[in-house]
Amino acid sequence: MTVNNPTEPEIQISEEKLQKLGWILFGLAVFFTIIGAFVSPLDDQGKPVLLLPEVKAVEDYRKAAQSWISELNILDGEIAHIIAADQQGDLFSQSRASQQTLQHAVELAQQVDRTRVPPIGMGMHEQMLSTTLSYLEAARSALQWVSVPEQENQDQAIQLLEDARQMKSELEKNKWLISR
Repeated sequence: MTVNNPTEPEIQISEEKLQKLGWILFGLAVFFTIIGAFVSPLDDQGKPVLLLPEVKAVEDYRKAAQSWISELNILDGEIAHIIAADQQGDLFSQSRASQQTLQHAVELAQQVDRTRVPPIGMGMHEQMLSTTLSYLEAARSALQWVSVPEQENQDQAIQLLEDARQMKSELEKNKWLISR
C-alpha cells in the first residue's frame, strides 16, 4: 500500500477478509441473477426485457385491458342468456340474475374508469371505457326487458348487445392488446 502522507494512519485489510468479501459479493450476484431470471418479463425470443417505469406501466395496463376483455366476454354471455331466457319461468330468479349481471357490468365499468392510465394509452383507454359502458347499457336494457317483458324491450336489448359486441370486436383488434 502506498502512503501519501506519513502522518496519516494506514488502513490495513487482511487478505482473508478481502476473500470473504469477494465471496459474499459473488454470492449476492448469483442470488440476484437467479431472482432476475424468474421475475423478468421475456420477449418473443425468450430473452429478458428491461422495463423502465413508463414501459412497465404500459405493460401492466395492457395486461389489465386483456383481463377486462375476458370479463366483457363473460358479461356478454350473461346478458345474452338473460335476453334469450323464456319469460315463462320464475320471475324472481330472472330478476335476480339480471340484477347480478347489471352489478357485474357496473363493477367492471368502475374498475376500468378508476384505473391509472399511462399517458400514451389514453386513446385505448377511451375505447375500453366506451365499450365497457356499452355493455353496461346492454345489461341495463336486459334488466328492463325482464321487468317489462315486451317485444320492444327485448329488441332494444338485443340491439344494444349487438352494438356492444361490435365495439368489443373493434377493441380486440387494437394493436396495444396484442401479446408481445
